Amino acid sequence: MKQVTIATYNIRHGADVGLDWSRLGEIIRRSGADIVGLQEVDMHTNRVGSRDTLSGMIEATGLPHGLFVPAIDFDGGQYGTAILSRYPMVTAEVQPLSSAGYEPRAFGCVMLETEDGGRLCFLNTHLSYESVEQQSIQFGQIAAWVNANVDKTVPIVLTGDFNTEDFSAFSPVCDLGFSLVNNPETTYKSFRTNPMAIDNIAYRGIEMTPVEQGMIDSDRSDHNLLWCRFEMA
Repeated sequence: MKQVTIATYNIRHGADVGLDWSRLGEIIRRSGADIVGLQEVDMHTNRVGSRDTLSGMIEATGLPHGLFVPAIDFDGGQYGTAILSRYPMVTAEVQPLSSAGYEPRAFGCVMLETEDGGRLCFLNTHLSYESVEQQSIQFGQIAAWVNANVDKTVPIVLTGDFNTEDFSAFSPVCDLGFSLVNNPETTYKSFRTNPMAIDNIAYRGIEMTPVEQGMIDSDRSDHNLLWCRFEMA
């Protein structure tokens, strides 16, 4: 058996730490994460001084492999999400999501190779907040992509800021066999400003068992980091 720790963290482009990536990296290192999905990531925008946030977070966390997932051309650069991993990315791609005139969204998807040669599919996203109907469409699009592209024998994890604490909204992915770390029985109010359970880790894998999970309460973003340690055969 091996253990893999997954985390999800909306970093609000580093605004709450004065763009000091090391302070965000310390929270991620504290979680023991091997893979983390980040939301609200700026790349080369004016508000982060044109800096490369992905490279900064790779250095701050010690996780050597990264993918930036652009969703919006913004403020002289791009804004979106990112994936950081201890494991090499065998494949990496960006999939746009329907926005219907709202703020554009996307999800990143990577196939990772763990140290024993196993594969783990990892997805990360940040869904629309403006419309419940649009969220439903986006959940459906992610589920359709998974159903068409990921074999059921491959363990898969979906992280993100889903902008909903209505756990029934996850039904398109739960219908594919996913379970939720943040759920009605064990709820983590990860959004700090108006406490809501909008960050989540969804997973599927017949040999993927959560053994420990938690949330790191910190003022370094308007969200707390959510993590889960899995035992994988």
